[in-house]
Amino acid sequence: MPETVLVTGATGTVGRRLVTALSGQEGQGGKGSKGSHGGRRFTVRALVRDPGRAGPPEGADETATGDLTDSAAMAEALHGVSTAFVVLAADAGDAFAQAAEKTETLRHLVVVSADAPSDSAHRGPLFARHVLGEARMTATGVPVTVLRPAPFATQALGWAADLAAGDTVHVVHPDLAVPVIDPRDVAEAAAAALRGAPPDGARVLRLSGPQILDVPERVRVLGEVLGRELSVARVEPDLWVDRVAPFLPEAYARGLLDVERYLHERRLPVVPTVRELTGRAPRSFRTWAEDHAAAFGAPGRGPSSKETS
Repeated sequence: MPETVLVTGATGTVGRRLVTALSGQEGQGGKGSKGSHGGRRFTVRALVRDPGRAGPPEGADETATGDLTDSAAMAEALHGVSTAFVVLAADAGDAFAQAAEKTETLRHLVVVSADAPSDSAHRGPLFARHVLGEARMTATGVPVTVLRPAPFATQALGWAADLAAGDTVHVVHPDLAVPVIDPRDVAEAAAAALRGAPPDGARVLRLSGPQILDVPERVRVLGEVLGRELSVARVEPDLWVDRVAPFLPEAYARGLLDVERYLHERRLPVVPTVRELTGRAPRSFRTWAEDHAAAFGAPGRGPSSKETS
């Protein structure tokens, strides 16, 4: 019988793409086929919180319903599961971990985290979930692979409102240079980890895109893709928080600025992990921009703006 893989956050940025990758619709297999790789077969079980609002992604063989913070729902979703992809919820994965500890069939967890710092002085509210969640998953006793991706290329979607109103992107840290990663590469790396042998204990894998780019460099690439002359303007933190207030709660916006300050100090490197796991180079920011031009009001060759969240 095929093994069952549970994908939490199955309608999210990474989870939706992971279901597609595991189902065999990218590469081997096709619609309606069990995901396979290297002779192994999978039944893909997608966890969704509210099927009435967002149904399971294409490629899911089974659907489980429940909130990540509900340990009883997680126990039901994990029934018969051998491997699971974990998105850390507001409780830092505590409810999921409680259920995982009691699931006898579970032999491998793959957790998507962040490049969380070990220095507690840098642990803002957005990092805290990942720091605590990694520790909680490791404490389950189930072998754990932690994926720590660089900032997602999709963060550029936050510039869409600026670019709808003009040709200038407003940011607090224009010189923030990071190796942004396409969420599709995170999903495909996660699929490879789920297909592979579980580690002895826990392992941490950092993921990055192929090139370090600061904000003006990313904006220049985006402008070339859109056929527009774009610029970048630095703004004060409080003004930026006010500008994004229609889209982001203040606490979350300030948390993002904490993360940016940390990343500015840390200077994340380019790492070869995506190639090592998937056998190919990660996608460039230009490729991401070309595939998501529709989100900025231009014709795109890839996912629609609806699919970019």
